[in-house]
Amino acid sequence: MDEPIREALTITSNATLKAYLDLVFEDAGLKVAGVATLREGLEYLKSHTPAIIVLDDLHENGLDSAGFIWRIKRVKRLKKTPTIQIIHKTSERERLTIEISGADHIVELPIKNSRFRKLIASLLSISR
Repeated sequence: MDEPIREALTITSNATLKAYLDLVFEDAGLKVAGVATLREGLEYLKSHTPAIIVLDDLHENGLDSAGFIWRIKRVKRLKKTPTIQIIHKTSERERLTIEISGADHIVELPIKNSRFRKLIASLLSISR
């Protein structure tokens, strides 16, 4: 019997970051679902349960990345899905807000390729 296809959800409007994440996840054997906005991400999650979620530091009308993570971590089906928040230069207060939201990992740009790939491999090897 075939294993179900595992997916990674990436949420970023940055074409360069999206291309990098696509390569990393495809190398890890995951199908990549990419959306550009947090609201599109919430819509996607209504009918999908990805193996991992990576999101850029986004701010939309009434929703930011920390709020997005806080919301999905309260959904039983998504609670244990690993989340990685990509951040640009940020203040300690913003970093603390992201941690409190429930993000499993915070990765600051520029991404260190070997460290990031090890993190992905580690998160994907943990069985849910």
